[in-house]
Amino acid sequence: MESLWLFFHICGRTTCCPHRLGIFLMTAISNSRVSDLHSPQLAKADPTPSPAHLEIATELAGRGGSLQQRGDRKLLEFYTQDLKELSAGNQDYRQATVERIPPHSSFGQSRALLDSILKSPAFQNWAKENDVDLSKEITINLASGTIGFTTMGTKPRNPFDFSPPKPSAGSADIHSFMGWPLLKSAANTLAGSGNVIKFDPATTATSAKVAEIAQFHGHTLPFDSTLSPAEQQAAITQYINKWEHKDDLFPENVETPSQKHLESQASQLGDLNNRSSVIAAITKVADSVVEGLEDHDSKSSLANEKDHAEYNLIIKLRINAILDTPIQIDPASSYFKNRNLKPGVAVTLRDYLVGSGISLPANETELKSIAQSLASPPIETPMHGNLGGALSWPTPMSNADQRALISMTNKFLEGQPERNLLDYLTRGLDLGDDVSNDRSSAIDRILKSPNAEIFARAAEREFGEIASPDVIAEWVLTALYTSMDALGVNTTAPDSSRTKVAGFDLAHVNLSGKNIAEIHKELAHHLLVNKIASVENLELAMEILLSRKAPELLVKEIPDTLVKGTHSWVSFTTAVARLEAEAPGSTNKMTYAQVMMRNELAPITLADKLVEQQAQSDALKDWGVQNGVLDWNSTDSYSEEDMAKVRAAFKDQVDRLNEASNAFAKMPPNLHDMTMAYIKELNPHLSEEQIKQKVLTPKESTFFSFPGPYSLLDVFIHTAQLHKEVDLHTYTSSDKNIDLSTITAPKFEKNFVNSHFEGGLRVYLDGFEQGTQSQVKHLISKLPLEDRKIIEHGKISVSKEVDVTYTPYSQIQEQKDSSTTSVFVQSEVVDARGNKRTHTYEIDSAKNTIRKRPDLDDTRPGPIPDDKRNAKHLVPLVPDGDYKENVLSPWPDNSTHDAPNSFSSEKTQYIADAMVKKINIRGYADELRGTTTFDGEVPFYQKLEDFVLGLIPGYNAITNFIKGNWREGLIDLAFDAFGFILAGAGGAARAAGAGVRTATSTLGSTAKKLLRGAIGALNPIDAQGLLLAGVQEGISYLANRSPEGNNQPRIKINYDPVKIFRNVENATVGSATMQGSMTKIAATQKNGKWYALDPVSKQPYGLPLKDFVPSA
Repeated sequence: MESLWLFFHICGRTTCCPHRLGIFLMTAISNSRVSDLHSPQLAKADPTPSPAHLEIATELAGRGGSLQQRGDRKLLEFYTQDLKELSAGNQDYRQATVERIPPHSSFGQSRALLDSILKSPAFQNWAKENDVDLSKEITINLASGTIGFTTMGTKPRNPFDFSPPKPSAGSADIHSFMGWPLLKSAANTLAGSGNVIKFDPATTATSAKVAEIAQFHGHTLPFDSTLSPAEQQAAITQYINKWEHKDDLFPENVETPSQKHLESQASQLGDLNNRSSVIAAITKVADSVVEGLEDHDSKSSLANEKDHAEYNLIIKLRINAILDTPIQIDPASSYFKNRNLKPGVAVTLRDYLVGSGISLPANETELKSIAQSLASPPIETPMHGNLGGALSWPTPMSNADQRALISMTNKFLEGQPERNLLDYLTRGLDLGDDVSNDRSSAIDRILKSPNAEIFARAAEREFGEIASPDVIAEWVLTALYTSMDALGVNTTAPDSSRTKVAGFDLAHVNLSGKNIAEIHKELAHHLLVNKIASVENLELAMEILLSRKAPELLVKEIPDTLVKGTHSWVSFTTAVARLEAEAPGSTNKMTYAQVMMRNELAPITLADKLVEQQAQSDALKDWGVQNGVLDWNSTDSYSEEDMAKVRAAFKDQVDRLNEASNAFAKMPPNLHDMTMAYIKELNPHLSEEQIKQKVLTPKESTFFSFPGPYSLLDVFIHTAQLHKEVDLHTYTSSDKNIDLSTITAPKFEKNFVNSHFEGGLRVYLDGFEQGTQSQVKHLISKLPLEDRKIIEHGKISVSKEVDVTYTPYSQIQEQKDSSTTSVFVQSEVVDARGNKRTHTYEIDSAKNTIRKRPDLDDTRPGPIPDDKRNAKHLVPLVPDGDYKENVLSPWPDNSTHDAPNSFSSEKTQYIADAMVKKINIRGYADELRGTTTFDGEVPFYQKLEDFVLGLIPGYNAITNFIKGNWREGLIDLAFDAFGFILAGAGGAARAAGAGVRTATSTLGSTAKKLLRGAIGALNPIDAQGLLLAGVQEGISYLANRSPEGNNQPRIKINYDPVKIFRNVENATVGSATMQGSMTKIAATQKNGKWYALDPVSKQPYGLPLKDFVPSA
C-alpha cells in the first residue's frame, strides 16, 4: 500500500514541520482493543476521581432546528421576558438573576462546561494547593492568566499564631493548572468581547445574572443610573426590540459557538479527567517500585552482575504489576470514543499509555516522569505559530512555488517607494513601542493592515486560494520570509541550509564564544549591509527570520554568560527545539529559566524522544565544529563515526565539568564535627553542650599552649593531633555533672577520627584541584574563536603578578601576590607580514572570569629586580608535571573554518596546572596543619574552609540561591562556574510560567542541579527498534538518510491515509504530487478544488492540488 512519506526534521530548519509529529503522537491512539468485560483484576480497581458529568446537545436538527438552536431561541424568550419585568422597577437589573437557562443553549452548554472544569479533580487539586476556596466567587482574568479568589486560610502561618484561620482575598497565576488551555478556552467563550469573567459556584446550572448573559452574547447593556425610571425603561425597550424577533441573542458580527466546538471541549475535559486518573494511580504506587530495596546487594560497591540482574528483575516485575492497574475512562473523552468503550469498563494503565503514544516505563524514575508530564499544562501555540506561514505546513510549500512567490513579490513592489515587502507593509503604520516591547503585537497589526490584504489578494490571484483559517496572514508571512531569504530559496548548491538564514550562517565557527546580544549584532549588520532589511524594520525582520529558523535567539532573559560552543548552549537549543516541536513559536514568549525548567520534564512519548535526539544531534554537530572535534564541511554531512566521536567528546567534557561542579559544591571535612560525633558515640550519656563546655583543668602543667580551661572536645582533638594519649585522670572537672571517671577515652591507635579526617581532606583537596583545572579549561574554551586561536597558536608564557614594596628607611624588599587566584597568560603571535604582537589574558578562578589585559601587553615576565621601586611585576609560573618541550611554542594555524580543541589541548592543561600551583591549596593546608589551636581561637580546618570557600566563584550567592534568598544572590545565578543550571528552593515557583508541575508533593524534588538537558539524548534511539513502539495506527517509523547527502540517519514518518482518515467526513484518499513525487494522500474539496488534509488537525491546508486523482 502506498503511503504519505514525510521527512522528519527539527523546527522547520529543513523541509518539514516537526511539531505536527509532536502534537500527533501526544494524542496518538493505538489499534489495541480492550475487552468489553470486567476481568477479576479490573473489577478490583480502586476508585478514581469521579469526572463531572457534562451533557452536550448532540441531537440532529429537526423541524425546530437543533437542540442548541432551540435552546438559544428559548433563552432569548426568557431573557427578554425577565428584562421587561425588571425594567419596570427602579433598580440595577444587571445583577438580577435569570432563571430557567435552557441547558442545551449555547450559553447553557458553555456555562456547564466551565462548571464541570472547576469541579474536575484536576482543578480541585490545583485549588487546594493554592488555598482557593471554591465555595466562594472566583474571578478569571484571561489577559493576565490570573485568578482572584477567597483563600481558605490553610497555608502555614506563624507557629505561635493560635487564632482561627482568616480567609482573605487572594490571587494566583493559573498557568500552572494542567487544564489551563481548556479553562482559558471555556472562559474566553463566556467572556464574549471581555477579558474577565466571574463565576459563583453557589449559582445553579440553570440560572445566571443578566450581565453574564449579555457579556456572553457580546451585548452592552443600556444601564445609566442618572436616567429616570421612564427613560431607563425606554432604553431597555429599545434594546429588547433589537432581539425580540430574532432566533437568538447573537449579533450578526458575533459567531455562535458551534456544536462541534462545544463537543470538542467536552471531549478535552474527558481527556483531562483521564489524565487526573492516571496521575492519581501512579502517585499512589510510584514509591512502591523500590520499596524495601534500599539495602539490596546491588547497591553495594561489591555488587556483581547477578546482583544487578536480580534487582532489575524485581523492578521489572513490580512495574508490570503496576501497569496492570485499572483506570476508569471518562465516557466523554476521545480515548473512550475512539475505542467504542462501554461505560463503567476500566482499562489497564498499560493500555492507556500505549494507546496515548506514551512509552512504557522501565523504572521508578520513568514512571514518575509520566505523572509529572501529564500534570503539566501543554504549552500554548501563538496565533501565527513560528511565523513560517506556508513553510510550516505539514508538507511545506514547494521550492518552485517559493521561487515564484519571490518573483511575484518583486513584481508587486515595482513602482512602490519601498525597497522590500516589510517596508511596504509598515507604510503608514505607527507601531510605536510595540516593535521594542512586543514584536508579536506589531506583526499582528501588520497582518491586519490594508496593505497586507492588498498583497495577499494579489498573491491569491496569482497562485490560487489557500486553505487556511487566516489566508492573509499565511500569504504575507510566507512572502516576508521567502523574500528575505531569497538566497536560500534560489540556491542550487549542495551546501546545507540547516543553519543559514538570509545568507547568514548561525552556526559559523566565528560565532563560538559569543552570547545572544553579540550574535544579534552580527546578524543585524549582515541584514543591513546586504539591504535585506531597513534600519526602521530591522527588529521585525529578525523576529520573522529567527522565529522559524533559530527560535532560541528570541527567548527572553538569556544570561550574558551563555555563549555558543558550550555544553550549556547545546542543552538550551535542544530544549527550545523540544518546545517548538510541541508548540511552534511558543518559546519567544518564554524566559530562559522557563525553557530550561520545562526541559526537565523527560520525554515520555516516542515523538518527543525523537525530537530531542535529532535536536541534540544537530546541536552536537555545531558544538563539535566549534570545539575542534569535527572538521567543518559545507554540506553538513558527517559519518556515524564522526558523530560517535563528538558524542564521546561531549560526554567526557560534561562528565569532567560535572565532577568539578560537585567538588566545588562539597564542604571540606570538619574535624570538629567528626570528633564530636565520635565522642557522642562512645559516651551517649553526654550532650553536645557538655562536650563543648570548658570545665577541664589540668592537675599539672600541660603541653598545650592555650592556658585553659579546656573542653572534652579540645582535649580529644589536640592530644590526637600531637600523637598523645587522652588521659582524663590528669584533669579535674569544675562541673559536677561531668564525671570524668564515666567518660570513655580509647587508646591513641584506636582513635581513628584524625586518620579519617586526614583521608577525607586528601580526597577533598584532590577533587578541588581537579575542579580548578576543569574550571580553567572551561573558561578558555568559552572564549571567542579569535582569542582561543591566539592562545593555542601563539608562543605563550604563564605568570603571576607580584606586588613589590620597600619598607621606609631600611629599604627591605617585601613581596606579596596581587591576587591569590589569578594567573596571567601572554601569547606572542606573528601575523602574515611577520609582525609580532603580544596579547595578555588574566584568569581569575575566584571570579570565574578570563579577561584581556592590554595594559600588560608590553610587560614581560621575569625575575624581580632590586631597584628600590614599589611596583608590580609579572613573575614566571611553572606548573609541576611533565610536558612536551614545545608545549609553549607557537603552533601553525592554517585553518579558516576549523577551531582548536581548547578544552583538551596541552597548552590549556599547562595553564590549568599553573592555576593549581598558584592557588596552592594543599600547601596552605599543610601550613595550617602545623598550628595548634583551640575553640578560643579559629581552628586550622575552619581557616582552611574559609580559604577554600573564598576560592569558589559566587559561593555565597549560590548558597543564598539554593535557600531561596534570591535578593541576596547574584543576577546570573542560573549558572554555576561550569555552566550548569541551579534550581533552588524557590526556583520552581519562580519558573511556574514554564508550566512545570509535579503530580503531587511526593513526586517533587528539592534544590538541585539541572543536568537532564546536558545528557538527555546522548544515546541514539535504535532505528531498528522504532517499529516495535506502540503508536497510533497508521503511523510507523523508518531510518532514512538525509536528502542533503548527510549520512546521519533522520527519521521518516509513514502516514497511512486510509487508516488515518477512515473516520473523517469528506476525506477522499488519492494520489497527488507532493515535494516532487507522486504520493498517496487524503484530500477534500473546497470551492470545487482539491486540498490536502493535515494528518493532525484533519483540516485542509495549502494550495489547491494540481493533479489529485481519487483512488478507485
